[in-house]
Amino acid sequence: MEFTEDSIPISYVRQYLFCPRIPWYKHVMSFEPPEQGWVTQGKRWHEGQISKYKRRIHHDIEQPREHIIEAYVKSVKLGVHGFIDELIIGNDKGIVIEYKVDKGKPTLSQKLQLIAYAIAAEETYKIEVIRCVLLKGDAKKQYPIILTNALKLQLLNTLSQLRKVLGNHRLPYSSASYAKCDQCEYQRYCNDR
Repeated sequence: MEFTEDSIPISYVRQYLFCPRIPWYKHVMSFEPPEQGWVTQGKRWHEGQISKYKRRIHHDIEQPREHIIEAYVKSVKLGVHGFIDELIIGNDKGIVIEYKVDKGKPTLSQKLQLIAYAIAAEETYKIEVIRCVLLKGDAKKQYPIILTNALKLQLLNTLSQLRKVLGNHRLPYSSASYAKCDQCEYQRYCNDR
């Protein structure tokens, strides 16, 4: 996924809320650090989920159903694009499914990322997204995420702030904790923690 003047990767939303410097390093500085072990672990976990997707039957979507893995979506309205881990479509309705390796409850950044995927899926596939689901940990824990107006407003505000950061050549302030910094692949660039 590349940044264009009109569209930014949806993954930047989650990264921005974790630390504003991550999308800034990627976009403004064009830094791509070596892949960390936890990233490799996450990719393997995602690959393991692909073989299980056919077993996920959602009765809210009538047959015929289509499962799309790594579904590309783009929203001109939001100016974002990305790849949804799993999209189930049938009869002009859809379910967006996102996998996360961590086992904790959904974070705001994960919710907003999912909301952005849902809005982009509706625009790309001309469907109504009736459910968003985060599959976490061993994928046995499912968290439904409701597309509320409050979350949509938070997404719009976050995208606005993110665009300001990406349009500035100054290193953005980060209030990231030491715990966040310890797991960040960009830690060696910051040198202030």
